[in-house]
Parts: sequence; C-alpha cells; structure tokens
Amino acid sequence: MSNMVVSCRGLVKQYGRQRAVDGLDMDVPAGAIFGLLGPNGAGKSTSFGILCGWLRPTAGTSTVLGAPSSELWRVAGRVSALPQDAHFPQQLTLRQQLVQYARAQGLSAAAAKTDADRVLNLVGLQDAGAKRSSQLSHGMHKRAGLAQALLGTPEVIFLDEPTSGLDPRTARHIKDLIGSLAGRTTVVVSSHNLAEVQEICTHGAILDHGRLVASGTIASLTRQGAEFSVVCGQLPAAALEAVRSSFGSTSVRTTGDLALTITYPSDQQAPVIITRALGLLIGAGATIVEVRAGTSLETAFMSLTQTDSSVPLSTP
Repeated sequence: MSNMVVSCRGLVKQYGRQRAVDGLDMDVPAGAIFGLLGPNGAGKSTSFGILCGWLRPTAGTSTVLGAPSSELWRVAGRVSALPQDAHFPQQLTLRQQLVQYARAQGLSAAAAKTDADRVLNLVGLQDAGAKRSSQLSHGMHKRAGLAQALLGTPEVIFLDEPTSGLDPRTARHIKDLIGSLAGRTTVVVSSHNLAEVQEICTHGAILDHGRLVASGTIASLTRQGAEFSVVCGQLPAAALEAVRSSFGSTSVRTTGDLALTITYPSDQQAPVIITRALGLLIGAGATIVEVRAGTSLETAFMSLTQTDSSVPLSTP
C-alpha cells in the first residue's frame, strides 16, 4: 500500500537450526507510532534489527521508505535509529558528538550546532552538552541517544526500548515527546512495556515464534471500539441480571466477583452504550469504581501469544 513506509514480506532469519523470524509479513503506515511487541524468543529484536539494517535476513525482503533495509544509505538523513544500548565515544563532549552526527546528515556547520542545541533541549539535556560520555548517568545516556535519533528531520525513527531504565519523571517526558511525533514522523518502538505501548502508540504488531499473530491500530488490538469493562464496589445479582437482559447473556461476562465486561457491535457509539449500561447497574444498586474502554494490551497480548507465565512482562 502506498502509505506504508516500512514493509517486510516473507522475512526469514535462520540461526543454524533455529528460525528466529519465520515468514514475517508486516506493514507500518506513515505517521504511525508503531509498537513492535513479542515475548522473549518471538523474533521481535531480530525483526527490529533487520528493519534497521543491522542484520541481514536469510530470506524475504524489508524496505524503509522504499529502500531495502540493507541499503538505508539510499535514504540517508530520512531514517534514524536508537539501539537499546547505544554508546558514545569518550573523546568528544555530548554536544560535539551531536554536531558531528548532524554534519554527517549534510547539515552545515552552523545548522548542525543549532540542531544539536535543539535536540538537547527536547530531551532535557540542555545543561549537559559539555559533558563527556563517562560523565553521563544511564538515564542521560538514554536521552542522549534519543537526541541523536531526533537530529535533522527524519521521516522514520526506530527506537529500541526508549524508556528502559529511566526514572518515572524522565520516562514521562520521553513518552510525551514520542507521542507528539504522531502524524508527522513514523516511529517504530520495540518494547516489552505493554502499558507504555498502549499509552503512546497508535498502531502495533504482536509477534510469536517469529510470526505475526496480530497487527493494526491499538484500538483494534484492544477492542476499544467494541468492549468495555466495569469494576464495581458492589454488584448485586439484580444489577448483573439487568445488563444481561439488556445486552444479552452472551455479551456480558464476569471477570471476577465485582467486575464484568460488556461487548457490543462496533458500529454503535461507545459513550451511548456505556451510559446505558451504567444506568442499568446503578439503578439496580451497583456502585461503580472504574470504567475502562476495551481490554488492556496485556490481555490481548496474553491471549494471542503462547507466553510462558514465568516470563516477566512490564505492566506497571
């Protein structure tokens, strides 16, 4: 499709007898904040590396802005990436390094200095430009890497675990910054943090055993247009019966003694449906604690992948 700026077809990556990526077909639309998700061993990191041009596939194709991922020099200055463990050399200050990266993208000396200051300010490191790599904390390293990825005017940005290891305040700032790019820049975010992806991403893909098991908007992955959950402080039997009578017993399921989930046709308006359900519940004596549209991304993730329960997932 013409508005897909990142695509792969039949992507395979073989390591000896192990197939890390197994015939992956995936598209990322222009302007999307796209979350790439998968349990450990799903092929997420390998797929991400191939798309960035760091790894060569065994078979299949992948393109970014129409250029093969192995030849991203063809779109130099239009694509940038932040590896999870990016490091900066010790010889230069942070600002000097960013100036050099900007110069490598074709900016003039004056423009490179201006842009280095711009991205330092964006990530909250305006006072750290004179520091060398050894003087930066882990969180500052992460922000410096993001600053590098934001240099110039990239059309596509790849970010690998961009908020990993950051304190809550800094993570909030970075998430807001990434979210602000929606519609203007295509961002592919590889992350284990499901709550974070649900919060900042507009689209996503879930991988399992090297294959795509689901993709689309975050709303579609979490069924936000056709489902909502209600947590009650009190849920009398009469209240439960009232919503079952109204919506149909197959459309109302309990998810605990005091919680229930209601599904409805996706062509109906959520506010109208939710208001109707709450009126029935409250009218029959229920007390409402929380209402949440859709399932959580964690719930969708767990139902779509064969994840072992011992594998930790970041869902604060």
